[in-house]
Amino acid sequence: MTHWTEELFVNSPELFTGYFSNRIEQAPGEVDVLLSKLGEQGFQPQRILDLNCGVGRHALELGKRGIEVVGTDISPSYIEIAVNGAEKERLADKVRFRVADMRKIASALSGEKPFDGVINLQTSFGFYDDETNEDILRQCLGLVRPGGFFAMDIANRDWIVLNFQRNGFQKMGDRIVLEERELNLNDSRMYNVWTYLKKETENTYTLEKTVNIDHRVWSLHELAELFEKTGWRHKAAYPGLSAGGTPQVPGQRVDLIRSRWLLVISYRPEGK
Repeated sequence: MTHWTEELFVNSPELFTGYFSNRIEQAPGEVDVLLSKLGEQGFQPQRILDLNCGVGRHALELGKRGIEVVGTDISPSYIEIAVNGAEKERLADKVRFRVADMRKIASALSGEKPFDGVINLQTSFGFYDDETNEDILRQCLGLVRPGGFFAMDIANRDWIVLNFQRNGFQKMGDRIVLEERELNLNDSRMYNVWTYLKKETENTYTLEKTVNIDHRVWSLHELAELFEKTGWRHKAAYPGLSAGGTPQVPGQRVDLIRSRWLLVISYRPEGK
């Protein structure tokens, strides 16, 4: 049976490109926040793996800052867009992209030298069962140098519980996506049905496709435990990139429980 990530991102990638288009202008600000928070924790990366990079909007922005990036994604379509973007921006010597399934990321990048760190942004993790999710983090541990980091920007389970809405919608380019959501508190998984409506005329939309989404969500303490369990060491947490653009008042307590997204930073211990 085809996994939903393949059904959506490989077989029907056009359905999700509107998500990237809606957020392309946010990339510079999000990278500003990312590098600032990494710097606060003592990381000054020169070589990064962008795991599940989509169309490469963050990878390209990092390349403009002089950072070498390898971006990977399961979608050949998104990687093609990213490669074209690198060529257009004249960053092909700094930013490279490869089609790779995160479940097999270690073998896909077996010829690469160690990275200073891995980034995984915009809730691009938790797509699989717990065993597979953990294995992905263990594989990534072997791809970074000792002392290297993993920075994950992901939806916050605590926020979802406090603000849960069973139904919603969003506009993605010339499509409207109707969302039916179910949150299972027993296994911390979101079971969503996304119904895509394609715009035909000014006032007419037709049914295009329905996709069933199933992914894991975590609270901050669970994310810290997840990284510790897989060989990393939890280092710091901040509001996620989309929420982190507003400067914080020095000494002000940040209520991460009420942050919609979390930026969680872990590192590979020496000797691992």
